[in-house]
Amino acid sequence: MSTRVLFFTSLLFCSFIQSATAVDKEDKPGLIVQDTVNKVLDILTNNELSEEEKKNQSYDIVGKQINFAGMSRRILAINWKKSTDQQKQEFENLFREILLNTYWQRIKNYDNEKVEYITGMIEGNRFATVDTVIISDKLEIPITYRMELIDGKWMAYDFLIESLSLVTRYRTEYRSTIKTHGVDGLLSQMREKIK
Repeated sequence: MSTRVLFFTSLLFCSFIQSATAVDKEDKPGLIVQDTVNKVLDILTNNELSEEEKKNQSYDIVGKQINFAGMSRRILAINWKKSTDQQKQEFENLFREILLNTYWQRIKNYDNEKVEYITGMIEGNRFATVDTVIISDKLEIPITYRMELIDGKWMAYDFLIESLSLVTRYRTEYRSTIKTHGVDGLLSQMREKIK
């Protein structure tokens, strides 16, 4: 996965910060995105916080808003059904750590990029998409958030960066590893990556 894609992937996670209060079912996902972008930027630009404090706060907030279980199932796809419960749980834990580590390594270098809300659409009673664009001095990158309503809370389960799905990218990368080394081989590689 390219550095450019990972950088903008990490920026888009900012849009899923939310306050400690639960999201009401009737709140529109687009309004959540709009409101929460500012909150994460407040953390990043708060000079009274140490880098470690910013990292911990970011991990805590983002970790609660991403549906890692849903992402894990979608990434492993058919291999999810073939995996043991232990393998599934370990994959989800490792993937969570890899994604949050990647997020922090990129987002800590935030340089006044802006996230603009374009439009949002609720599909049925359970799914929604929110379209935004990240604007820097040189680029405009369209980002689509795929969200799912779980227990009354909108959570992200995929991100499209310039129409390319993050879940699909990881699925393609990991499927190749599983084909050669099996699920245990993939988990071993993920553990090494984290180290």
